[in-house]
Amino acid sequence: MAAMPANDLSPIPSAPIGDLDLDRVEDEEEWERRVMELASTRVLAARARLERLGIIDATGKLVSTELPLDMMPESDATLETG
Repeated sequence: MAAMPANDLSPIPSAPIGDLDLDRVEDEEEWERRVMELASTRVLAARARLERLGIIDATGKLVSTELPLDMMPESDATLETG
């Protein structure tokens, strides 16, 4: 999460652009680097969350292919909302 300043206490990573001039090739490349770093950070966080929830295993495979009980054909749950 290097794109986020060390003194920023926000848990949400960011890719600031205010210090860049996107008309310059170097700054455009830096912006691309920041965005890719941000995307990588978010993907890793999402994967870790899915693992913690027991949805996927350490290799990224689904732990279960069973439907939740409320989605089973014999469930009394309904899609009707009104």
